[in-house]
Amino acid sequence: MSLSFKQKLIISLMIVLPLLVATGCFLYPPEIRYNEYLTPVLVGNNPEYSIDEETGVFVFDIGNSSIEVRAMTEKELNDLFPDESSQSVYSTNPYTYGNWVDPDIGYTPKRFSVFEVTVINRDFAKMRIDPVEAVLVTDLGEEYHSFTFSVAAAKYDKSFENYYRTIRGQSGNEYYRHEMRLGMVRGKNYGLDEMIFRGDQYSGLITFDKLRPEVKRVQLVLNDIVYRFDAFSRPADFTKATFNFERNIEKVIFTREMKQREIERQKVRVRMTGPQQIVNNRINDNARSALAIDRILEANTSAMEQCFIERYRRNEVDPGRMVISFTISTDGIIASQNVIEVLGINSENFMNCILDIVSGLKFDAIVDMPLTGTNIVKGPAEDVNVLYPLEFMPYIEEEE
Repeated sequence: MSLSFKQKLIISLMIVLPLLVATGCFLYPPEIRYNEYLTPVLVGNNPEYSIDEETGVFVFDIGNSSIEVRAMTEKELNDLFPDESSQSVYSTNPYTYGNWVDPDIGYTPKRFSVFEVTVINRDFAKMRIDPVEAVLVTDLGEEYHSFTFSVAAAKYDKSFENYYRTIRGQSGNEYYRHEMRLGMVRGKNYGLDEMIFRGDQYSGLITFDKLRPEVKRVQLVLNDIVYRFDAFSRPADFTKATFNFERNIEKVIFTREMKQREIERQKVRVRMTGPQQIVNNRINDNARSALAIDRILEANTSAMEQCFIERYRRNEVDPGRMVISFTISTDGIIASQNVIEVLGINSENFMNCILDIVSGLKFDAIVDMPLTGTNIVKGPAEDVNVLYPLEFMPYIEEEE
C-alpha cells in the first residue's frame, strides 16, 4: 500500500526533527560553570577554635588575640581586581583567570587555592606569622607549600615570580602584564617578617596550588605563629594552628537563555582621563581647552560604546586601551585622526569605528585675534593637535 504525501511528510519530520534538535545542541552546547567553596569545619571540642556563621570566618584564639582565616572564592578574588579580571584572555588578576573561559573544557578553571589570614593583636607586645611555613594538607595525604612573592624567598621552590615568568610571552604587552601581576601580588600577599604590634591588625593572602578534583577535605596549617619575643627580638613563645575545611563544588549548566540574559546586561565602560597633550592652543582659548575637548568626546560616548560592545559580544575585540591623535582645524572640524598607541585591543575594525566617530566631531570655529588690546585671547588661530587616551572595559550590569 503506497503512502500519501501527508503521511510521507509526517514520517520525514519525525526523522529530521530529532536530528535538528541534536544538531542545535551540538552547535550551541550549554556552558558549564563550576563554583568551588571551602567550608570551615570544627573538629573536636577545642575552645580555641570557633566559626563566625555569618561570615564563614574561621577563628583561632590566643589569649585575647586571634587569627582569622577565610577561604577565598573566585568571585571574591576577582572582586579584589575588577578591571584586571574582566579582560578575558588578557585578564591580569594574579590569583585567578578572570573571566576567561578555557575553550578546551568550556569553563573557567581555578588557578590557585587562596586564603585570607588576619592577625588581630589585642594583648601581646608583638606577633608574627611566617607565611612560608604555612602548609595545605589534603585528605589524599598531599602537602602543598605556599607561594612567596620572589624566587629568593621561595624556601620550598614556590614563587609567583617564577610561576608567571614561565608562562610569560615575548611581546611587550606580555612583559607589561607580567609586571602588573607581580605588583598586585606584592600588595596583597601576606608579607614576610610582618610584625603586628599590640592594638594593630594585619591581613594578607596565603596562596597554594589548586586542588586535585578528588580532594574532599583540606587542612590549612599555620606552623610558625610567634606571640612572644625575648629582649633580643628572638621568638620565645610560638604555636601552630590547624583549620579544617570541607570542599564543595557546584556545577551550574549555563544555558543559551541564561547567557543571552547576561549579554543583554553586559555594558561597556569607556574611561576618559582627559587629553594627554594639546598642542597649539592659545592661552585662554576655551574653544580648544581640555574641558571643551572632554565635553565633545563625552557626548559621543554612546556611539563609542556601541562600536565596542557589538564586536566584543562576537569575540572580535579584546578590552584594552588606545591613544588617539586628532587635529582640530580652525573652522572646528577634524582635519585628521589616527591611533598611535594600543594596549590589549586587537581589532583594526573596532579602531576604524572609533576613528569614524572622531572624524565627525564638531567644535566651535576660532578666528585670528590681535596681539595687543583688551581681548583675553590673543594671536592667530591655528589647528590644534590632541592626544587622547581611551580605555574600553566590559562589565555586567547588576539586576535589581
